[in-house]
Amino acid sequence: ESELVAGYQVEYSSTPYLLFMIGEYANIVFMCAMITLLFCGGWNPGFPTDFLNSVPAFVANLFYLAVFAVKVVFWFFMIALVKAFVPRYRYDQLMRLGWKIFLPASLVAVVFVAAWRVFAVGG
Repeated sequence: ESELVAGYQVEYSSTPYLLFMIGEYANIVFMCAMITLLFCGGWNPGFPTDFLNSVPAFVANLFYLAVFAVKVVFWFFMIALVKAFVPRYRYDQLMRLGWKIFLPASLVAVVFVAAWRVFAVGG
């Protein structure tokens, strides 16, 4: 971690800091696994797997596990790139972004979806 000041972690060194970092990266891996499961087809490779019918189930399961692991590693790499190249926001910038942009945009989206459900043909 290249940050000189890491928020509440500034007081910690050695083992407590290591535990914070392990927790952070475990959360990132969990988030990558959830992205893979919910949005990227999980263990489905995206192409026909008829060739797995002639192999033992254990080998087929290892193949599916490898597909899932490759997708998780891909998303972990993408998140690591974003963490490395995108500058961090200050707290006041995050609050302004949340209250003045994200909240109104989400309210407009809720109204749009509700209107679509009520007024759409066949809805």
